[in-house]
Amino acid sequence: MVQPQIPQLLTPSARRHVRHLFAAAQGNARVIAITEGVAAASFQWYRTYVPLYMLALGVTEAQIGLLAGVLIFTQFISTLLGGYVADRFGRKRVLVGFDILCWGLPMLLYAIARNPWYFLFGQLINGFVYIVIPSFQCLFVEDVPIENRTAVFGLVQFLMSGARLLAPVAGWLVAWLGIITGGRVIMTICMLSAVSIAIYRQFTLKETTMGQARMADTSQLSPGDLIREYIAAIRSMMVDQRIRAFLTVRNLVTFNTVIWTTYSAIYLTDRRGVGLPAATVALFPFVTAVVTMAMILLAAGRMRPEKLFNNLIMGQVLSVVAALCFLVSPEGTIWWAVLWAMANAVSVALFAPANESYWANIIGDRERALVFSAGGALTALFALPAGPLAGTLYTLAPRWPFLLALAVQLIALVLTWSLRREPVAAMEKLR
Repeated sequence: MVQPQIPQLLTPSARRHVRHLFAAAQGNARVIAITEGVAAASFQWYRTYVPLYMLALGVTEAQIGLLAGVLIFTQFISTLLGGYVADRFGRKRVLVGFDILCWGLPMLLYAIARNPWYFLFGQLINGFVYIVIPSFQCLFVEDVPIENRTAVFGLVQFLMSGARLLAPVAGWLVAWLGIITGGRVIMTICMLSAVSIAIYRQFTLKETTMGQARMADTSQLSPGDLIREYIAAIRSMMVDQRIRAFLTVRNLVTFNTVIWTTYSAIYLTDRRGVGLPAATVALFPFVTAVVTMAMILLAAGRMRPEKLFNNLIMGQVLSVVAALCFLVSPEGTIWWAVLWAMANAVSVALFAPANESYWANIIGDRERALVFSAGGALTALFALPAGPLAGTLYTLAPRWPFLLALAVQLIALVLTWSLRREPVAAMEKLR
């Protein structure tokens, strides 16, 4: 495949790094990385404005938290089933089918929404898209050598950040059409993007070697066999100290993420918070995208397996710094919020690839789908109260959900630090 042309305005080191990112991603990994990058544009618009769109259609702040809880509840059920369906029916088939159904239909409901019931039914359906997570993760990392996985996850971050440079378009739509009509346009674009990408993946992805083997192994599985396999997967997570501790970190980070993604845009536009115009909110994904791309290019040397642990720590420290910037943002002032977006972008650029790489590396190939499934279900169960709890706290005082998120992040940081005695090389013994 022809290598992408790298702009000459980049330094030689940055150009070499971009070439390395693209070279590391071959086959399924490249298809998924590129399509995730394309999808990131409209999905960033959706994630930025759906809370404000809900508010404009009469959903209260507390109800938004409850809807987040509904989404996570269905995520728990679907993720629990994800490992089995990935092994039984194949990673590719599950990914394509459920992406069309569980993204296309909810986005259609949101686009025509008139009251909270549309969002409730949409969340119930959308939550079942998480059944694809084990399939998605397996398609992405299986057949990719360990030494290339950090670069592959870095490529996803780079391409997704590039797509998010289009975030101001959503702000322009909202400023031009208003939050309701602009929101309907955004939901429609998101629906068309999701369905088109799923169809493209049907013709470009290939079932992995391990996926073919697992389909053969599980073709005659009874329900009892399935339950025993899940019990074995959960037992393997609980016995291995690295898996157990790092799963707890992932649970805490996900709990934190639910709070921020649900309420940050609301707080930024709330007169009790920062009080910015709704159209201005699109600036923050744009700033995040610019900083993330620059970070991936300038910190090329950090995308190596031996840097995984340091990136995990530094990413979480910067997440704490970002939260503090957000919390001290005075009413009507944008600059502290911009600092929040910048610090959070550097945090994500360091933490996200390291987080996914570390998790993939400490799990063996044959049990990967079931461990991803069981681990994802436990994470969803842990994060289930995040939305309703944050909604209740927000009605009492808008800053309180973010103070809770800050405390949770500090706990995750301390727990991650406790893993520092685990050498990186030890992760390979499960391979």
